[in-house]
Amino acid sequence: MSEEQAAWAGDRRERRLPGLSTSAIKWIALFFMTLDHIAAFGFEIPIVGRFYNPLRLVGRIAAPLFLFALVQGLRHTSNRPRFLLRLYLAGVGAGLFVAVTDLLFGEIVGYITPGNIIFTFFYVALYSWAVEGLMDAARKRNWRGAALAALCCVLPFLTQPLRLALWGLPRMEDGLAAVFLAHNLIDSFLPTLISVDYGWGMILLGVMLYFAKTKRRQCGVFAAFCLVCMAGAAAGGFYYPIQDFSSFTMTFFNPSQCRMALALPFMMLYNGQRGRGPKWFFYLYYPAHRYAISVVSAVVRALS
Repeated sequence: MSEEQAAWAGDRRERRLPGLSTSAIKWIALFFMTLDHIAAFGFEIPIVGRFYNPLRLVGRIAAPLFLFALVQGLRHTSNRPRFLLRLYLAGVGAGLFVAVTDLLFGEIVGYITPGNIIFTFFYVALYSWAVEGLMDAARKRNWRGAALAALCCVLPFLTQPLRLALWGLPRMEDGLAAVFLAHNLIDSFLPTLISVDYGWGMILLGVMLYFAKTKRRQCGVFAAFCLVCMAGAAAGGFYYPIQDFSSFTMTFFNPSQCRMALALPFMMLYNGQRGRGPKWFFYLYYPAHRYAISVVSAVVRALS
């Protein structure tokens, strides 16, 4: 463990510094994520529908803050395989939660297949470390290490044929529940860059933040990324097809997503400390709160 990692891991015993710790940033992100999902999954609730647009706009703050906190963890963890495995298992758990609730209550509450941002973070970690390993191996002329790092980079694409083959197995005549179950299970165990929340654009941003290293550089990278998105959104106002050019432009070149720039002040307040917070709570809260909101929305829909 490096001195930097040891200091970050041991900051619970140190004097608290002014500003926001990684844990505090996560709690702020969780608050804005909840507001966003209240609008996304509970828009049929009258009072929620009235504030739908403001809730979705402030909700754009959540993902960049979670990403920023994740990058700090990536840079300071002393056990990379365990960190990566934890992300994957958390993503699988969130996916299985959706699969089970859809199977048991889909006909009552409605079938829900939201994206899984945990797998987005999994790929951020995978590609950050793989690219870093590839660069380090090339510098040391360690060709075996370079080949392993390159394999990690292409691994998601190697599983795509298997995913497509499995995706085509369920048929509508088997029933809607069976089709959703099969697709949810595939998404749970074989996530792809296509199916994860925000797609490769968020993964690219995460990798750039990882290599930026310092808070000042990370904030600069994020600000530049937001400016590119704002420029793309402005260009789309004059030439609309630009927003339909790719998954990246559809996701990021729109005025709504540009509000993610509001996360920058919170990043600038980061004090470099880990802070105190439960390790698994955020992973558990992520699928549970979305479904709870969907249940409330279904009850309101049934009573109206």
